[in-house]
Amino acid sequence: MFEKSYCRHQILVLLLLVFATDVAGQTPDDFVQKALDDSTFTWLSSSANRIRIFYQKDSFAEKHRMMLLRSAETTVCEVLEFLGEPAYEPSLNIFYVESRDEMKRIVGHPYSGFADWEASGIFLVLNPEWRSFEKHEFTHVITMGVWGPPDVTSRWMIEGIAICSDGWCREYTVDEIAFHLLSTGQLPSLHKLFDDYSSLGEIRAGFFAASFIGFIRSTYGMPKLRSLWSNGVANIDEVLGDDPGQIENAWKRYLKRKVREDIPVDLDTINKLGCG
Repeated sequence: MFEKSYCRHQILVLLLLVFATDVAGQTPDDFVQKALDDSTFTWLSSSANRIRIFYQKDSFAEKHRMMLLRSAETTVCEVLEFLGEPAYEPSLNIFYVESRDEMKRIVGHPYSGFADWEASGIFLVLNPEWRSFEKHEFTHVITMGVWGPPDVTSRWMIEGIAICSDGWCREYTVDEIAFHLLSTGQLPSLHKLFDDYSSLGEIRAGFFAASFIGFIRSTYGMPKLRSLWSNGVANIDEVLGDDPGQIENAWKRYLKRKVREDIPVDLDTINKLGCG
């Protein structure tokens, strides 16, 4: 079990007991099992403190496996702290591949990262030109694992909370991107975010949601954010004590105080290449 007290100790000490092996044996089902059963991959693994990472021989991940284990352990602690949760019980299985084509062979789509929260599995592209988004995917797994799936009216929070937890994209913070979108008239209303999230496009929807989630967490506290996740946003006025219009205006004022001036954001590069 990952616990906050353990996390604080490990961040200070960073002592790991590590071993590497060929992979065989019992693991969770679904995409984790699919990856292990795929004979085109020859997996090696290393583990420490309920985290097991999988990588291929001579890969970039194998060369950096000690750093990746340390980073994974620290990141789990940071996500628990972000969510205000005391512990996460399941073991984590993290697979590193070197290309989106390899990712597609496992999960069916050329994502840069993918979370199979039911199997506590995380799949990440990592190579010398692309950073892996551990914190983003860990947030998916831990949020879904501890909080359960969101209410149907709060599905916009799934990506939003992971983007908020990760905190940045390329050289920009989440709030800098949201402020740029707001300043250039590219953000819709809060009502649109709640009711038609999927039509807004990945960048607009994701960074609007992430910045708004950060505002709720900072202003109203994580328990109320979790209530919106679990119970939906239909009664957001009752949960937060303000009507939606007041909440939206307060978020915009919060954003202006944090960022102060528009930073030109290269949205074309983000759209084409992502946040790596």
